[in-house]
Amino acid sequence: MGRKPDPAKPHYGGGSASPKTARRAQPSPVFLGTALFVLGFVSLFTGHIVTDADWSRIRSRWRSNQVRNTEPIDIWKSRYSNLYYGCSGRSPKLRSAVPENSSTGYLLIATSGGLNQQRIGITDAVVVAWILNATLVVPELDHHSFWKDDSEFSDIFDTDWFISYLSKDVTVVKRIPYEVMISMDKLPWTMRTPRKSMPEFYIDEVLPILMRRRALQLTKFDYRLANDLDEELQKLRCRVNFHALRFKKPIQTLGKKLVRRLRVMSSRYVAIHLRFEPDMLAFSGCYYGGGEKERKELAEIRKRWDTLPVRL
Repeated sequence: MGRKPDPAKPHYGGGSASPKTARRAQPSPVFLGTALFVLGFVSLFTGHIVTDADWSRIRSRWRSNQVRNTEPIDIWKSRYSNLYYGCSGRSPKLRSAVPENSSTGYLLIATSGGLNQQRIGITDAVVVAWILNATLVVPELDHHSFWKDDSEFSDIFDTDWFISYLSKDVTVVKRIPYEVMISMDKLPWTMRTPRKSMPEFYIDEVLPILMRRRALQLTKFDYRLANDLDEELQKLRCRVNFHALRFKKPIQTLGKKLVRRLRVMSSRYVAIHLRFEPDMLAFSGCYYGGGEKERKELAEIRKRWDTLPVRL
């Protein structure tokens, strides 16, 4: 029979290795550190290669998408088009445009503000002309605001398209006919309507003057019509803003060129209007580091509003 090992003595299995030999078999900290360093370096190198490979695949997919991104986007043909529907369609119940020779007179509009404000003014002008049964003269753009832009309506928008597209809703002419002008006893009457005026105001206050003078000009025409209108008039607003007001070909071409360049840089992008303009700077009440010249210029702008401090 074999003898049980003595529990008081350490037992080393698998041979006759001594405690000294066992201690030598334990890896040293230097060895472990070196091994970890080598493994980390190899991992970093191979990870870099994998990252480059992944980036190459991403870049190839991105480049293939560039070809598709140059194509015109039509929201109605997207995968989610069934969730949307057009809301500017003209109802057959809406009254048709009144012919020029049967209208209540010629409505002239002088817009105000930046291009966005003027666009809103033009949209509302068409609706007001419909309310008054008037013939609308192509609106006059603002040449006297901070921007001092001397562009005419025909320089920015396609005038013929504007007139043609709205022909079922409102009669639009480029100017008052010469024979009508010489037959009028006085020049067109000018007036400024209150902001956010209801349709009833135009019928009660503006229509009698228009019919009496045959031509009437509404000045500073920005936000002069109430937001809450009949559904069919809201649709007319949409038809003007999104369909009738079409930019001229050179502007469309330049816009598409900018969009193509943005898509080359990224498949997705955000366009931001910083609104860094004199009137915004005046209202902000901030100083932008332009020295005494800037302070003087902003002070002059602030003088136009009693509620703004002239000096910062």
